[in-house]
Amino acid sequence: MGETLRRQKPSQVEPRDSDSPGASGRNRNRTDTMLGFITGTGFYELPNLDDVSQRLVRTPYGDVEITIGTWHDRQVGFLPRHGAQHTIAPSRINYRANLWALQHLGVKSVFSVCVVGSVRTDIKPGDIVLIDQFLDLTKGRRADTFFDGEGELRHTDMTYPYSAELRALVTQAGKDKAIDLVSTGTYGCFEGPRFESAAEANMARLLGAHVVGMTGYPEVSLARELGLEFCALAVVSNYAPGIVGNTVSHEEVTAVTNAASPKLFRLLDRVVQIFAAPGKGQSGEND
Repeated sequence: MGETLRRQKPSQVEPRDSDSPGASGRNRNRTDTMLGFITGTGFYELPNLDDVSQRLVRTPYGDVEITIGTWHDRQVGFLPRHGAQHTIAPSRINYRANLWALQHLGVKSVFSVCVVGSVRTDIKPGDIVLIDQFLDLTKGRRADTFFDGEGELRHTDMTYPYSAELRALVTQAGKDKAIDLVSTGTYGCFEGPRFESAAEANMARLLGAHVVGMTGYPEVSLARELGLEFCALAVVSNYAPGIVGNTVSHEEVTAVTNAASPKLFRLLDRVVQIFAAPGKGQSGEND
């Protein structure tokens, strides 16, 4: 049985100060809100969820099925953006409905797992990159704002689109679990579903990208419009086409993401532990 919602626009929440460098990172109450997880290619379930159920949320932009569960006694809402069987192309993902549904369920912090190609030889397959900037290299086919109706225009600040607070928390989780992370990176988002040409990958590198993918935008900008804390963890599955004289196949991507999965979920498990007990994990693991 789905939730029938009246058609409404999201509240216009101003971006939080803690998203900018050097901000104080006010101590918000993290213990009583649902965490949101959105995952990409190769990551179609959260293995540590207990008390799992499915909830259909009817949004103004379409229906979304969210998996609800608990993780370290913390309530979690989860969805694989390509669908459980990887059937939804990047440009066909209903990004607005996904983010709106998570917010409606009470999510305030979203962790997005994306699978990417590296355009830098020092960022290798198997690495996990904490994204802090993006380049929109899509073709304008995606609904990328909640404020596109008559009289609804709003210009949202995107200077620092990813949550500095959540990135710091993931960094601490990595230290606690001895998982090396690439602490900063710019995500160049292409239209897909095809892979990039060698020239496009090189263009993205020249523009300042560190990794390239197909789904990082508009997820982050929509989360920003909703006032959600948003953190993107990019799992590097391959070098982007031509970067090391290579081509790319979906089979290669799947093999690397499968190998990286245990490390990623150990990291996320520690993230949820810290959220469940904010007093822990600030100076090493304390379980």
